[in-house]
Amino acid sequence: MDLSARRQLATALTRVENQSGNWREILRACIRQAGDALVIGVTGPPGAGKSTLVDALAVHWASQGEMVAVLAIDPASPFSGGAVLGDRVRMTRSEGNDRIFIRSMSARGHSGGLNAAALDLCTVMAGHGASRILIETVGVGQNEVEVAFVADCTLVVSVPGLGDSVQAAKAGLLEVGDIYIVNKGDLPGAPAVARDLSNMLALVFPGLPGASHSQADRSMMVSIPGATRKLLSARYGAPDDPGGSWHPPVIAVSALNGQAIGELAGWFSAFESWLRHSPAGDRRRRERVRLQLVTLLKQRLFDRLQSRHGDDPATALSEWIAPVLSGKLDVHAATDQILQDKGPPHAQ
Repeated sequence: MDLSARRQLATALTRVENQSGNWREILRACIRQAGDALVIGVTGPPGAGKSTLVDALAVHWASQGEMVAVLAIDPASPFSGGAVLGDRVRMTRSEGNDRIFIRSMSARGHSGGLNAAALDLCTVMAGHGASRILIETVGVGQNEVEVAFVADCTLVVSVPGLGDSVQAAKAGLLEVGDIYIVNKGDLPGAPAVARDLSNMLALVFPGLPGASHSQADRSMMVSIPGATRKLLSARYGAPDDPGGSWHPPVIAVSALNGQAIGELAGWFSAFESWLRHSPAGDRRRRERVRLQLVTLLKQRLFDRLQSRHGDDPATALSEWIAPVLSGKLDVHAATDQILQDKGPPHAQ
C-alpha cells in the first residue's frame, strides 16, 4: 500500500468513525468492494502481550503476501473522553511495512471495550484490500467477551502469573474463544497454564482432545445444561454439521521471539476453512448484524433525546433525575415515558 492509498484509507476511516462528510457513500462503496477478509478479535487481560502478539501476526501474514489491517482500541478517559492511543508503540516490527496498516482509536467510553464504529471501520479496511483484520481490544476483564460477537474469530490471550483458568471461566472467556493462546510461552509457568486451560475447556466442550479429566471433571461435563449445549452448538457447530464442530485449541507462543507464530497462523487458516463450510459461519454473521442493529437503535434513540437539549449529553436526562429521586417515578416508568416522547412529571 503506497502513501497515497494509506492517506485515502486514513481519510475514509476518519469520516466513517466521526460520521462526517460523505461517510455513508464511503461505507456503501466499501461494502461493494470488500473481499473475503477474516476479522480477528484479540482479547485478554492487560499485560498479556496482546499488542506484541498482534505485531508478530501482522508481520507473519505480510511476509506471506497478505494485506493486514490492525484496529487497536484504547480505553477512554471517563472525564475527558481522550485516550493515550499507545498500542502501536509495541508494534515496532510492523513499522514501515507496506502491507500493514495500523489504526488506533479510542473506545469513547463504550463499556464492552469496543468503539461502536468498529464494525464499520472493519468494512472500510476490507474495502481497501485488507484480507486479515486484527482488532485489539482494550483489555477490561469481564467486558472482553463482546469482541466475540463482532469478529469472525476470537483469540483469547492468557499469560503466566495473571490468575488461573478459573478466573477465565468467571469472565466468560471459556465460552467465547475460538483459539486460546498462552503468551510468553518460554516462561516456567506457561505449560501449567496451557494444561489448566485445556482441562477447563473440556468442561465446556465435551470430547475435547488433549485434555485429562478427573472423575469430578467428567461428572461436570455430563451436567452441562441443555440450553448451554444448544448455544455452544450454535456458535461452534454440531457434530453432524458439514465440517463438524470446532474444538478451540490451546497454543503456547512467545510473541516477543516469534515462537510458534507460524503454528498459530496455521490454526487461523484451519478455522477460516471450517467457518466457510459450517452453518455456524452463517449463524455468526446473522448474529453480528442483529447486534449491530440493536446497538444503532440504542444510539439513535439517545441521540434523539439529546437533540431536544441542544445535543448536550450532560442535560439530556437531567430533568428525569429529580422525579425519580422524589419518588414520583421509578426508573422503569421514567424510561417508558421517555420512549413515549412524554415530558417529566413537573413539565406536564
